[in-house]
Amino acid sequence: MRSWGDLRAARRWRNQVGARLALRAGVARVPRKHLVGENSVNHCTWRSHNFSQALGTPEAKEKFLALLTEHKDEHGIEINSYSIMNTHPHVQCRSTKGQKEFSKFWQVVNHRFARFHNKVHRARGQVVMDRMTSPTVQDGEHQLNVMRYGDVNPVRARLVDSAKEWAWSSYRHYAFGEKNALITDAPEYLALGDTPAQRRKAYVHLFATKLIQPFVVWRSDLVIGPFVGDPSWTAARAMACGLSPSS
Repeated sequence: MRSWGDLRAARRWRNQVGARLALRAGVARVPRKHLVGENSVNHCTWRSHNFSQALGTPEAKEKFLALLTEHKDEHGIEINSYSIMNTHPHVQCRSTKGQKEFSKFWQVVNHRFARFHNKVHRARGQVVMDRMTSPTVQDGEHQLNVMRYGDVNPVRARLVDSAKEWAWSSYRHYAFGEKNALITDAPEYLALGDTPAQRRKAYVHLFATKLIQPFVVWRSDLVIGPFVGDPSWTAARAMACGLSPSS
């Protein structure tokens, strides 16, 4: 029998899901060609169909990461950061070959992951719930913000108490220098210091309690909207796509 605490948690989850779906419905769908260009940086994420835990096992997470590693070079994709949750991934990447190769990369990764998932679970059908979101991320602190948001997602979901405890993110690479063949160091991270030790120390400092609080909440501005950046920059990008600045 479910406790009142479980029921309240389920109710909060349903309310959050409803709010997110309503927000998605109100955001204009921007063609991928306006979001991804040669050397653009994008924050990519999708949700599992029916919010199932398609990435809920260590094996599933490792398979998804292996697929990213296997196909990134062929399609000119540089992975700057990632955090693999139980129902969705967060991947910040740079597309060195433009939109067509970006789309091919995600098509093959997501298709092969769906085949893996369905084989393991003896299932058929959809694994990724809807169109992957891939907002363009402005250079500078905005890319660090996306990295921090991904790294603290497991903390926000109460899966761990600290980002360093989550095995399936790029946090330990940037904070402690752990080798990670998937990662191409983000330029904004490299700008944090002159030496590896300085950069690691600066990155850890970004997760100090007072600095990380704005990221331990769901941020539609970092996930759903087509552009992540300064208001003037996002407005200019929106107008260039034929959208109103508020879209």
